Parts: sequence; C-alpha cells; structure tokens
Amino acid sequence: MFQQYLPESVRSRSPGLQADADGVRRFYFEGQTHPPFPPEISIRKPMTAANRIKVLDKEKIWAALIFPSGAMSVQYACEPGLARTITGSYSDWITDYTSEYKNRLYFAAPLTLHDIAWAAKEAQRAVRKGARAIVVRPNPCAGRTWDDPAYDALYATVQNLGVPLVFHETTGDPSTAAADRYGIRNSARYAFNHAISHSFEQMFAAMSVICGGVLEKFPSLKVMFAEAGCGWVPYWLGRLDSHHAHRIMGKQMPIKMKPSEYFRRQCFVTCEPDDATLPCAIEAVGAERIVFSTDYPHFDSAGGAVHSFQELPIEKDQQRKILWDNASQLFGITQ
Repeated sequence: MFQQYLPESVRSRSPGLQADADGVRRFYFEGQTHPPFPPEISIRKPMTAANRIKVLDKEKIWAALIFPSGAMSVQYACEPGLARTITGSYSDWITDYTSEYKNRLYFAAPLTLHDIAWAAKEAQRAVRKGARAIVVRPNPCAGRTWDDPAYDALYATVQNLGVPLVFHETTGDPSTAAADRYGIRNSARYAFNHAISHSFEQMFAAMSVICGGVLEKFPSLKVMFAEAGCGWVPYWLGRLDSHHAHRIMGKQMPIKMKPSEYFRRQCFVTCEPDDATLPCAIEAVGAERIVFSTDYPHFDSAGGAVHSFQELPIEKDQQRKILWDNASQLFGITQ
C-alpha cells in the first residue's frame, strides 16, 4: 500500500512498515513511529490474502471483515492533507487486496475527520468500491465530540449508504483517555493506555451518539463499538439510564427514550472469543446486538478463537446469532 498506492510525492513522508532502532516493525509517519508499543512487541509481517484464507480455514471461520491499523493512526499522526491521502489510498489498496476472495474477505473503510465534507464523499466512494462498513476513531478530532452538529452531514450520508458506522480505537492518539496520566508515548505504560483507551473511548462515543441525540436524529443509522469487549455495556447503559431519569440531568439529553433503548434499537458491540462478561451483556442488550471478533493478527489475539467462544456459558441459539446471524445481516455477508 505505502509503496504502490500512495502518490510518489508523499511516500517519503509515509514509508509504511519499517524496522526501528530496536529492530522491531513500526508504522512511520512524518519521521515518527506509531503506535507506541513496548520494544518487545513487533507488528506482524504483511500477509497475502491467500494466506489469510488459510488462517480462516484453520480457525473454521467462513468470512472476515478486515479493519485498518496504520491507516487509523493518520488522523492524529499526520497533517490533514496527508491523512486524507493515506486514508483514500488504503481503501484503494484493500479493495484490490480482497478482490480474489470477495465472498470471504470484506473490508471496513476508514475516514479521517478534519474535513467532514471530504469524509462524507470518501464514505460514498468507499462503499461504491465494496466497503461493508465505515470505521472511525472514537477520539475527538478538531476538538469535536460525536454529538457536534457538524457531523450531521456525515451521519446522514452513512445512514443513506445503509452500512454501519464503526467506532474502533487503536491507541496512540495524544487526546485519548489516559494519555494525560500515563503519557501516550510511554511504552513502559502501554498496557495502562491500552486497557483504558479502548473501553473508555468507546464509552465516550456511545454516550455522545446516544445521549447527545445523534440516534434520535438518525433513527436508521447503525452503529457498532469494536475491540473493547462487551462488559462495559451493561454498566454504562445503566449509568446513562439513571442520569437520563434524573429530573435535572435528564433535561440535558435531547432524547425521547432511555439510552439503553437506543442501543437496543440501533447499536452493536463486539465480544472477545473468551469474554467472561458476555452473559451479562446478553442479558442487558440481547444476543442480537453482539458480534464475534478476534483482533487477528494483533499481538493480543490467539488461535482457537471459535473453540474458546463455544466454551462460554451461553445458549446455542445465542452462539449462532453472535457467530453468524448478526454479522451476516449487519455487513451483508452470505455463504
């Protein structure tokens, strides 16, 4: 992608995966490495689509929806023009990458959000190229929260496209939760940043789009919160519901229903293969709102994902929904 799909004029500013001084692979943007992994962790070598299919076969997984990594870091790591160029180039590359296995490899197209009008047009272009979801970082961009009316044009576009809007954190953004306390570039505390940023940023995003009235204004918009587990959902919806019911604080939320009711109507969350909190999430929002995920091939993923999931104490019909039905309907995946 970085050497063939980026315009030659910017390749020197974004050379892609390279070894750093410790000999481990990192993304390089504007002369700086991303993300701030500990030196013991190296980004996996690039994998051909054919080899990815072999992994799916071994894991007994029919299809995968692929999310970007480096292309999600550009929103904070690059100036807006370069960020847009890399974002668009990623969608071009992943379209070709998945082209030989269109019935098994699907992709989510990233957006960078400095220019919302551009983002709306890029979402349309990506879906025309085959994207089954639009993915954004939950972190603030240009100081905007997700209930800012400036995003309404983007929400309207994604709603009309009929694909879900997926919030997906990747750690590294200096504005992310915990960055001010542990230092986002402090690799010795990466575990702290990772534990907090994924779940807390999703909670911020969920609060903004639900309690801020986004889902009230866009009742057909589908939203998914990815790669933070599902255990935060029961707690957070309960807390938001209690604030909505308060005679004073509830007036600050421009919504007609309880926050949990919007979630059950329009939202989805991913679970980890061995997520012990899954039964609690099912009780809170229903199995039909949860989607199986693995985070492969990141360092915190493991083999035997489906087997681990099937060991969890949930009903067979709930397994079926989470493993197949929900993703099939949400992303239009057929076998």
